[in-house]
Amino acid sequence: MADSSKQDGKPGRVSVWTFLIRGGEPFDLKIKNNLSPALNHDGRMTLWKMVGTDDEAASVEAWVKGPLIGARVERHTEVEDAEMLAIRNERLGRES
Repeated sequence: MADSSKQDGKPGRVSVWTFLIRGGEPFDLKIKNNLSPALNHDGRMTLWKMVGTDDEAASVEAWVKGPLIGARVERHTEVEDAEMLAIRNERLGRES
């Protein structure tokens, strides 16, 4: 998976985001008017899915990495880029 600085999520486009959160302070987060499940981090390791725009996901990532929580975060989107599509097609025996 690519790191969050190389995501294909467009600013206004809604995507599914996967967060891997490690360390930091325990916390609970529920985003108002969002389809995503509540995030309950026990301070160890949490895998969480979020539905939202790149800006929303970046905001959550910044908050979790910030001084209040201080966790390590990896954020990935499930948007298939051209390279991933070519690899999938090659493995399936399809032409790109």
